Amino acid sequence: MIISRMIKNRSPVGLAVGWALAVAGAAGCTQARASDVDALQGVVEYDDRVIGFELGGRVTTVAVERGQRVALGAALAQLDDGLERPTRALRAAELAAAQAQARLLRAGARREDLRAAEAEIAALDAQQQTLAKNLEREKKLQAAGAAAAATLDDMTSDLASTNERRRALDQRLKALRGGARSDELDAADAHVQAAEAALALVDARLARYALPSPAAGDVVDVHVKTGELASPGSPVVTLADLGHPFVDVFAPQAKLQGIAVGVAASLRVDGVNESLSGRIEHIFPHTEFTPRYLFSTSERPNLVVRVRVRVDDPKHRLHAGVPAFVTVAQPQHTRGGAQRRPRRRVGPRRLCRRGGRVA
Repeated sequence: MIISRMIKNRSPVGLAVGWALAVAGAAGCTQARASDVDALQGVVEYDDRVIGFELGGRVTTVAVERGQRVALGAALAQLDDGLERPTRALRAAELAAAQAQARLLRAGARREDLRAAEAEIAALDAQQQTLAKNLEREKKLQAAGAAAAATLDDMTSDLASTNERRRALDQRLKALRGGARSDELDAADAHVQAAEAALALVDARLARYALPSPAAGDVVDVHVKTGELASPGSPVVTLADLGHPFVDVFAPQAKLQGIAVGVAASLRVDGVNESLSGRIEHIFPHTEFTPRYLFSTSERPNLVVRVRVRVDDPKHRLHAGVPAFVTVAQPQHTRGGAQRRPRRRVGPRRLCRRGGRVA
């Protein structure tokens, strides 16, 4: 308003001051708009993870809140495992029994059992000797006609039976001294392994009732409360790395020179005065059409390449969904080994006009 009055009065000083102010304002406006137009455009996003239980059950503990920073492996939530604990006790008892049986087979026979078998053999030996003597007497009496033949047959049968019992006890004592067979030991080991696998399965299921953090991050959202029923795979906690957001910008296919993985970049968003630093993390291998939400109408019909820029934001000043303008650091050209400074454009600057008037 003051500038327009000075121009209307046609004062030389007023015209000079007005022209200088207009040129300065136009230069600032042109510079601000040029920085946005030349920059690559995108939207701030976070690497978030939606964490849920693999099993279903009732939630007994929710250990985190929104905005809380959690470390790797930190407890997020817990399900009620009361129905699974008795099963684990049963499997543990079966494992203990199988291990005890395997130890018994490897230990072999007890000394008491060996001594008992040896005593039985000694008793049969004494019985054999007695039966053999009685049989000899009976044979002499029968030869003299003083004994019946039936009595001799009975004594002969008793001696033969005693001899067979003696042979059976010999084999039993041999088996006791030899210990368990290899097949029996293998079967016992297999029973132990089966019991261990059953117990490990129950322990693995019990571990699924707890929900640890798969990575360090910030809790963006908590989807359940204590006492609610959680189904397998349903969202429980959402984690995000707020300190390292990313921006997917779209570079025209004809202007990819100088854009490479690891190249430094700077990012500007509305509401933050200074620029944030970042680096190109990934360049997508395929081209696509310019997304609808880019603001430059001149680039919409062009093919572009999606470029992901990872940004360092330790103070968490960025928010997901905010439009961002990314400037990629361009390499300086050299001639004869010396760096060339970019040439400044010389010439009149275009004034910003708003409604046909000088702003």
